Amino acid sequence: MFIGYHILIKFFKNGNLNNDYLKEQYLNCEKNSIEGDIQGIIQNIDYLKELGIDLIYLGPIFDSNTTHGYDTTNYYSIASHISSKKIEESEEIFKNFISECKKRNIKIIIDLVLNHASKNYDFSKIPKQFSPKIEPPQSPQEIKWQKLFLFWNLSDENTREFLIDVGTYWLTKFDIDGFRLDHALGIEKNFWKIFSEKMRKIKKEVILLGEIWDDAVDAEKNFELIDSFKKYSGVNLFSSLYDFFMYENIKNFFVFDKITTDEFYEIIYKSNQLNDKEFSLTYFIENHDIPRFIDICKNKENFYDAMKILFSLSGNILLEYGNEFCIKGDSNYKYFSESGRVPMKFKNKFSNEEKEVFEFTKKLINLRKENESLSKGNYEKIYSDKNTLIIKKSYKEDNCYILLAKIDTKFNENYYDIINEIEYPSSYILKKGVYILKRR
Repeated sequence: MFIGYHILIKFFKNGNLNNDYLKEQYLNCEKNSIEGDIQGIIQNIDYLKELGIDLIYLGPIFDSNTTHGYDTTNYYSIASHISSKKIEESEEIFKNFISECKKRNIKIIIDLVLNHASKNYDFSKIPKQFSPKIEPPQSPQEIKWQKLFLFWNLSDENTREFLIDVGTYWLTKFDIDGFRLDHALGIEKNFWKIFSEKMRKIKKEVILLGEIWDDAVDAEKNFELIDSFKKYSGVNLFSSLYDFFMYENIKNFFVFDKITTDEFYEIIYKSNQLNDKEFSLTYFIENHDIPRFIDICKNKENFYDAMKILFSLSGNILLEYGNEFCIKGDSNYKYFSESGRVPMKFKNKFSNEEKEVFEFTKKLINLRKENESLSKGNYEKIYSDKNTLIIKKSYKEDNCYILLAKIDTKFNENYYDIINEIEYPSSYILKKGVYILKRR
């Protein structure tokens, strides 16, 4: 289980002006990039520790020609524009980053893109024992990407060995904790079986977080995709998969009012059926490929309610950088789906509203750590009607209750609200919203 924090490096913090590129040096320079780098993250590790996260997921760190980094030009080298122009110094910076994180019990995973790479990939830097092959785009999504990317031919054994070597290199040389595996849907399950087995031989508890998402299908079809990629030939292909199914339904419940309380409970219950001792779904309300949640829900009350539900789900939680400030996206961005790629704003003094959201997020993280029923509990529906849902979560001796009220609701029992630290006596009116409760 983890409470993670995703950093899209070029948008987080510029810690070293000497590694900055000029805009024209990039094949694609996204307009909101602030030339962030690993040094900037190192400078803010204590900030992340204070927030309470226990895992950092870094966006792509490899050589690339863009600010997003998904166009890898060399899997074995760290991009100079996020570290240093000197190879040895780049590696030392990254090792220092890992060391500082480990001192604070924070795990590190990096974004690994094995389906595709830049059309400008430097084949001269591939170890001589490998001769990987490429293939034409195999899906509608890949057809859209073909101007920027080449696609690896995973049916070729030598190509598979090359990509497995890439994973081996980063796990062994830098002792990272695992990978976020981009567009895992684009690679056959038999490869993921071999890859996962190899990585687990190197590090038994390696984190393999897969992205299985098809933006051309609905939430239900995405759930079926997630389920189909969990296991293959009796092997868990990943330690976790993103739950886009839950994300879509959090929006449908809190923003668009498309599903009932009973339907929402069934979705939560259904999602949890995929979790087991060796596998936990990863839940989120923001990532770098979708708009900021506040830009969808339009008001902070809905944002807070979605965050409370997020932190009450059994599994892993992943925050997007700035999520803890209810950061807004860029309404003028070319693609709304990428409008959340905005600069992180570190200040000497935060506004009262920013402080409030930060403390709210920090409290949710602490509550999740202190109440195992929130992160690991089973679900039981205690009560529901068209406006109210009460869910009991239980893990060993720990119990809590999640109450969703679409309208102001009268209570006939005593509860203690562990978020707001308020005791509600019998016949007390709870205002519309989400509550995390303990029975008194």
